[in-house]
Amino acid sequence: MISSDSPCKQNRPRTEGLTSVLFIRPQGTAGLVKRAMAFLCLTALLSALHPAVVPAADPKSRPVVIVSDDFEKWSWEPITFSMRNSGRKRLKAGKQLPFEYRGPLYRRARGFALQTGRMVKGAEAFKGRSMLLAGCQVGLHGRYSKLFKAGTKYRYEVSLKGKGTFHFRAWVGANNPKTGEFRWLGFPDLVKIQATESWKTHRGEFQLPEFDTTTFKLPAKSSAAIVVQEGDKIGVDNFSIWLPEKE
Repeated sequence: MISSDSPCKQNRPRTEGLTSVLFIRPQGTAGLVKRAMAFLCLTALLSALHPAVVPAADPKSRPVVIVSDDFEKWSWEPITFSMRNSGRKRLKAGKQLPFEYRGPLYRRARGFALQTGRMVKGAEAFKGRSMLLAGCQVGLHGRYSKLFKAGTKYRYEVSLKGKGTFHFRAWVGANNPKTGEFRWLGFPDLVKIQATESWKTHRGEFQLPEFDTTTFKLPAKSSAAIVVQEGDKIGVDNFSIWLPEKE
């Protein structure tokens, strides 16, 4: 026997009062308003007691973002010894440095280990701030290092403007497990796009090409870099790479 003090009985929703209100004979407009208010109260009560359950999205089905660079944040960093040496050679040859500098400091985009071209903003930028590259490579050490697996398909999006060709180039090296010898197997372009005079957003897919790994074995992941050849000048923004969603 369940007593009147039983928790089971206490936890049951009490709707008798509201139910009786619903069936009161309405008296004109006031009665209709009271009946409508009672119905809304009952609906709110039942929703609170039995909330709708929305299944959570499977995390495995979401795209995995590998790269997401908008080049909005920049900082001044000390010029490295290697940058000083290569910079002197460029200046001696009558070429402009690919980065902006002030005394012993140079400006680079946040998240990168070395130079990232020049920062542009306003009318020159795609949105906010953008990166301007001329005769240099960006991201091989640090930002795009050891990210890409052989046999895996990736999707990308990038906004470009300028003169010349945008390359996203892989550095594929391998080791001989018997001798420990290292060898470069190739430097294939994963993405290669001709820039236009006005900003344009490009999308596509890429994956590392196949290599002969009979003797030399590939690492788990290979590195890549943005490359702009000497004489070309290209603005870059909103560069993203991700794994396609699993179906």
